[in-house]
Amino acid sequence: MNPATETPELADLDVSDLSLWQDGPPHEVFRDLRSRDLHFSELADFPDEGGFWSVVRYDDIAAVGKDHETFSSKRSIILVDHLASEPGAPDPMDIAENMMISQDPPRHDRLKALVQRAFTPRRAVEHTERMREIINLVYDRALEAHPDGRVDLVQDVGYYVPSMVIGDMLGAPREDAEQLVDWTNRTTAFEDPRLVADLDDVWRALEEFIPYVNQLIEDRREHPTDDLTTAFIEAEVEGEHLSHEEILMFFFLLMVAGNDSTRSVFSSGMKSLMDDPEQLELVKSGAVPLEQVVEEFVRYHPAFAYMRRTATRDTELSGARIKAGDKLALWYVSGNRDETVFEDPDYFDVRREPNPHQGFGGGGRHFCLGAGLARLELKLWIEETLKRFDRIRLDGESDRISSTFLNQYRTIPVSLFGD
Repeated sequence: MNPATETPELADLDVSDLSLWQDGPPHEVFRDLRSRDLHFSELADFPDEGGFWSVVRYDDIAAVGKDHETFSSKRSIILVDHLASEPGAPDPMDIAENMMISQDPPRHDRLKALVQRAFTPRRAVEHTERMREIINLVYDRALEAHPDGRVDLVQDVGYYVPSMVIGDMLGAPREDAEQLVDWTNRTTAFEDPRLVADLDDVWRALEEFIPYVNQLIEDRREHPTDDLTTAFIEAEVEGEHLSHEEILMFFFLLMVAGNDSTRSVFSSGMKSLMDDPEQLELVKSGAVPLEQVVEEFVRYHPAFAYMRRTATRDTELSGARIKAGDKLALWYVSGNRDETVFEDPDYFDVRREPNPHQGFGGGGRHFCLGAGLARLELKLWIEETLKRFDRIRLDGESDRISSTFLNQYRTIPVSLFGD
């Protein structure tokens, strides 16, 4: 067993301790916790925030995710309620709590109904050829900078494909892709000092982002186009429209989700394929449908390790007495490897079928609104990559982002030409 993930005494275990996550999610710890009652951890790095319950079994995650009356999404989807550097400082969480993902019914249902009028599956399909074009454009640019084909799958490729895809859909110019990536990193990778030097930088990123989107919204009100921002403005349900602030928060939510989720699943999944030449050959030969490959990418490497809920009343869950106000972390990285649901769950297997993973948030109202777009984008990205670079291989040591929330790599060096 890796010393970095060796299970400590449960009384002293803080599942959010970043030292457990140096090599990725501590799957040995979660395997141990799945055989026990719910575990409560103190938040050692945020002592004023209280602790949290770890919900690690597939069925428990599903049950909590579907019961919004007992387990609320309001205020925060992460383990802390505050990200301000000091009392009285501007707090990003005051803005984040207005996102749909941080809402309960009835407001959540109203927002989702309006957004679904704009964010349709057909809109994603209509972008198929534009997605192919973006994927190849990013590879062309990477090869211009690195003609020998030695690139970083995250830094040179992974950052830019999703930001251009979601940026195109939202109406942001492609030349702004790097700025969208920067804002995404600075608002989500708050646990990694290599990406966010201090918590104040989260707020500074929002201060830069908000005027940018405000201007785009105003431009689209005056000059409508066929992009998502215009569709958000025009969306109507029973005579009701989204407010300016709600459109702003949807832009932010889609920017973050569209960047972080797709790039992390693609790059991590490709690394698993390159680690297993037999499975890589299965995918290249077409022996396994790409739709099935995508599902295993998402199961094995869910983009977000957890989402949080907060108990609205005293209740019980798997032998634990939960009090009103208690925080619960729904650990998708654990539910997706629950041995009562998945055979040989720690084995990456593109042939896995069925694959009822929880990588898009499980069931309930908070199932990922962009799951259809993500699945299509991942399928096209895998297809174009292996069609163009059929000898792609790993070319050095990979490095992970330091985070309990973001389940992703920071760097994955590869040789596109296999030399």
